[in-house]
Amino acid sequence: MTPLFIRRTLLGLAVAVLMPISSQSYSDTLLDIYELALQNDAQLRAQEAQYLANLETENLALSALLPQVSAGYSISGSVNETVSPQIVGFEGDPSTGQTVPIIADGFNKRDTETEGWNVALAQPLFDLSAWYNLQSGQEFSKQAEAEFAAATQNLIVRTVDAYLSVLRAQDNLAAASAAERAFSRQLEQTQQRFEVGLIAITDVYEAEAARDLAEVQRIVEENNVAVAKERLSILTGQTHGDLFRLSEDFEAQPPAPADRAAWVKFALDNNYDLAAARYAEESARQGAKASAMGHAPTVTASYQYSDTDTDGSQISEPRQLFQIQPDSQDTREVWEVRLNVPIFQGGRLHAQRRQSAQQHIAAKESRVNLERTTITNARSLHMTVKSDAARVRARKQSIRSAQSALDATEAGYDVGTRNIVDVLNAQNLLYTSLRDYANARYDYVVNLLRLKENSGTLSPDDVARLDAALIPPPPASAAGTESEPGGTTP
Repeated sequence: MTPLFIRRTLLGLAVAVLMPISSQSYSDTLLDIYELALQNDAQLRAQEAQYLANLETENLALSALLPQVSAGYSISGSVNETVSPQIVGFEGDPSTGQTVPIIADGFNKRDTETEGWNVALAQPLFDLSAWYNLQSGQEFSKQAEAEFAAATQNLIVRTVDAYLSVLRAQDNLAAASAAERAFSRQLEQTQQRFEVGLIAITDVYEAEAARDLAEVQRIVEENNVAVAKERLSILTGQTHGDLFRLSEDFEAQPPAPADRAAWVKFALDNNYDLAAARYAEESARQGAKASAMGHAPTVTASYQYSDTDTDGSQISEPRQLFQIQPDSQDTREVWEVRLNVPIFQGGRLHAQRRQSAQQHIAAKESRVNLERTTITNARSLHMTVKSDAARVRARKQSIRSAQSALDATEAGYDVGTRNIVDVLNAQNLLYTSLRDYANARYDYVVNLLRLKENSGTLSPDDVARLDAALIPPPPASAAGTESEPGGTTP
């Protein structure tokens, strides 16, 4: 049985592959990255292999209730030579007048070849322990399916998070580069003012220090971009250049439905990790029953058929009057119904029963803990996403406010009512606002996907919708004049 989510994943991937691809093939879209991650992510491949291995547990349990058939064939040969004294006749003893045996060395050679085959069939008729082990195996298969579905959902979050981490680093680099250029221009203007005697040398030092700090920050952000791309390559197994960027038109909407209790219900009904924990609890419960039935009687029917042919020859010296050749054929059929009642196994059955009972308790408590965690995550992530949506709007407004403050501060500096420190602080506030706005948008997207993952509603459709909100990166010719985060220019 294939989980619904896995079928939706494969369908979503097929739709993604068939979607039109942008003419700018040198850049990777989110769907491109997701497709590569589905194919190449080593973590998912390992989880898939473990999933397929776990499915065999049910088959192993079923095998204990099915017929066991075996067949055998054998062929053997033997040669046996014997030399021993033998009585070959009788004669009279002239001295005593009695008859005495005549003894001489006798020779006997027996050469045989035996060929045989057999078939054996055994069928359990009554075995409660094996029956409950089968029930446990069936629940374990469901657990494996739920765990792999959760892993497939988690790949979406990991892929989007890694992708947006690159965009986040690039936006931070764009803000740092723009700040460096702005502080460099400010330093040039300050030096010109100092040269004509309008300001003191301290203003030049202040501007120079701001420019140097901006350069340091730009170097740090360049390294962060390289590191983020390396982390993305862990998922895809490939290196990547430019990535499509999040459009400025992308709107951070509050989670829908707005009712927090609805998201809690979604999580309790659909969370795959929680479903796996429930199946694990039921599997452990059935396993405990199997151990408890270890002392129950078992009934097994069996049937065996064998056919053995022996061919050979026998030579005796002196020759015997009646000599029988060692040829034979043996055919045997045996059927049996066996009742077995375990009475004492050294305490093994009691230990297994106690062990399985505690394993069931452990699985139950793990499910309870995960259920509480899932509820808490649903509530906290709902509040976080709602807060993120408001924070994105506030951060966007803060850019306008910071730009207005910078314009007013620069005007005041021109007329002498503000000093250079005020200007530098206003510029720094603007670029900090740009960076914080970009980070707020990416935080919103990742937390929204985590909310959907926790509720079990995350699917490849969410990747496709997010991909539709991406736009191509700036042309290579514009590399020297990077745009500000989110496409906003101060």
